[in-house]
Amino acid sequence: MQPLAVDASLLRAVLATDLQLTVGRALMARVAAITAEGRGTLSIAGMPLDAELPATVQAGDELRLIVREVTPDKVVLAIQDDAQPPPAAFAQAEAPRVPLPNGGSLQVTERDAGGQLATGDGTHTLTLKYDAPTLGPIEMRFTLTPGALNLALEVAPSAYPALDDQAPQLASSLTSAAERPSRVTVTPRREPLEVFA
Repeated sequence: MQPLAVDASLLRAVLATDLQLTVGRALMARVAAITAEGRGTLSIAGMPLDAELPATVQAGDELRLIVREVTPDKVVLAIQDDAQPPPAAFAQAEAPRVPLPNGGSLQVTERDAGGQLATGDGTHTLTLKYDAPTLGPIEMRFTLTPGALNLALEVAPSAYPALDDQAPQLASSLTSAAERPSRVTVTPRREPLEVFA
């Protein structure tokens, strides 16, 4: 998913004053226009919003936007790729952030509560967001199958080289702890797209 940040009050004003923006909510947008500089106009609920768009987006595209994070002053949305299933919000309210002893915090952002995200083959998933004091936010997606454990880390571009170098050691530790083969992949997060009215 490609993240973009939107002013929360602006988005609420465009959509409806009583709209509850919760993690996992889907919104539809149409790309009304794109300039040569990569900027463009998104139409959400018929209202235009100026946006910096990824190169893969073209005028006329219909985008499914998923709410990833809600704070009092901003809403982080993600452009959902067609190949990805929509993330399921595991609860009505956003999970609390748990402060950690050496700084930072941890938050569950998606899980297969009650088997909602579990597949018929016994696969379970858990996604955590770790706000690391020195590395910034790290999204951790664990996928547990009967025969393996996969951990996908999405990190800030500045943290990518160090964490990518440590991935084999982390995979080895997870293999020992989980008593099954484990794989760790690290990818740099795409920079947020700022949307303005």
